[in-house]
Order: sequence, then C-alpha cells, then structure tokens
Amino acid sequence: MLLCEVPAHAHGAPTDPASRAYLCSPGQPTASSSPCRGAIAAGLPSTEWDNIRLPNVAGRDAARVPDGKLCSAGIAKYAGLDVPSAQWPATKLKSTAFTYRATIPHQGSFRFYATRPGYSPAQPLRWADLEQFLTVPSPPLVNGGYEFKVQLPKDRTGRHLIYTVWQNSDTPDTYYSCTDVEIAAAPAPQAAAAPPATAPPAAVPPAAAAPVTTQPTTKSAPPSTLAKSSTPRPVPVASSAEQPPSTATRIGLSAIVAALGGLTALGAIMLWRRRIL
Repeated sequence: MLLCEVPAHAHGAPTDPASRAYLCSPGQPTASSSPCRGAIAAGLPSTEWDNIRLPNVAGRDAARVPDGKLCSAGIAKYAGLDVPSAQWPATKLKSTAFTYRATIPHQGSFRFYATRPGYSPAQPLRWADLEQFLTVPSPPLVNGGYEFKVQLPKDRTGRHLIYTVWQNSDTPDTYYSCTDVEIAAAPAPQAAAAPPATAPPAAVPPAAAAPVTTQPTTKSAPPSTLAKSSTPRPVPVASSAEQPPSTATRIGLSAIVAALGGLTALGAIMLWRRRIL
C-alpha cells in the first residue's frame, strides 16, 4: 500500500496517559527502555512524537491502516512502535482525566478505543482487538491541549492499550496513537455490617416441685439412716403402769396437793369469821 508523504511538522498526541511515541521522545526517562531503543534504532524520529498522521482518510481508518501496524499508522519510520512487547512502558491509570497535547491546534473529533479482555501486548495489535468506548466531537482547547473525562469499560483490568484517533475537520489529516496502560481493578463492595448480637432469651425456671411427704413405716431404721420428715411425729406419754413417775413429777403433785389444802383451810377460816360476825 502506497502512503503519501506528509510534512514533518508537529500537531498533537496523548501525553496523559502518554503515547508510546511521547514516552520515547528526548527527555523522557522511559526513552531508555528496551522497546524505545529498538524503535529509535529502526528509524523512529523521536522528536516527531506528535506527527503520526495520514491525509484523506475520512473515517476509513480500518481500510487505510492495516492490522499489525496500528501504532505506526502504516508509516515506515514509525514501524518500531508496532513491535509486540510486554516491555513497553505502561501508565498506571489513577484517574479518568485524559489529556491530548496540541502542538498545533485543529478542529476535529476524537475517537477512543480500548483493547478487549484477553489482550496480550506480546501479540500484534489488530482492529478486532479494539472496542470503541468514547467519541468527542470538537472539544475546546484548554491550556494547550484537549482534556477529556473518560469512562473505560468496567470489565477491563490489568494491562491494556488505549488507541486514539484524532480526525481533523479543518485539515484532511487524521492522527493515530497507541498508549499502554495498567488499569486497576475496581474496589470490592464492602460487606454489610452484621447486626449486633442479641442475648439469648432467659431460660424459664422450672416450676417448683410439690414437697414429698414421707409416710412413716412400721419398721424403724437406725437413726443415721432415718429420713427426716417435715411433719413432726407425736411424742408418746409414758404410763404409770410401765414405769414410776419421775422425781419432778412427784414434787409437782405434792405442790398441787399442798396448794389445794391451803385453799381449803383459808375457806374454812373465812366461813368461821362470817358466823361469828
């Protein structure tokens, strides 16, 4: 496929996250990486990191840019950017803000693509590996660049590539850029807090059992083995026929007899006095 030569003056490329060409430009610490050294050795004009463009594409990108040559747009001197390698410097995405630096501003629209799940940087990049996720027509120029708030597909994590197409409307040119990124996994949702533990219900005390009355038995047992009963037993009264009265009993009976005798004598004295009077 024959490609038209284009003037070697700059126009624009992604700088945040940065394109491969920008990371291989002079003054960038990543320019000493193995892929950048190989691309420069293959003829990459490192000072023209913002000039990967084709004229008169008019939206027919897949027809003009063949598979395996998307990063160079098929331009021979940029072919070193197409070399498959997992060693290309990748930007760890920390926000959804993208910046495309315009060294020469133009009117036009931007199309953003992301590699699909399963992408491998060690394989040549094809159009079938890309999914378009954003189109921005005619954004304003802010501080020398175009700024975007992007929303990447939610199922992309790990190593991926962002492919940017800038189609001018005030020139016949279209610009192409490859940007290697590391996409962090979305934070896992926090588990709902467990409800506070509740104390188990208090055990209901068992109903008090009715006291059991032990019925006396006719056969007596030894004192050490007799069960104590809550009902007092009647105390037997000794009869005179069985044993003589005790000394205390005899003294008590004598006192009673003496008292009765004294009362009889007193009554007799009082009766005698009444007769005299």
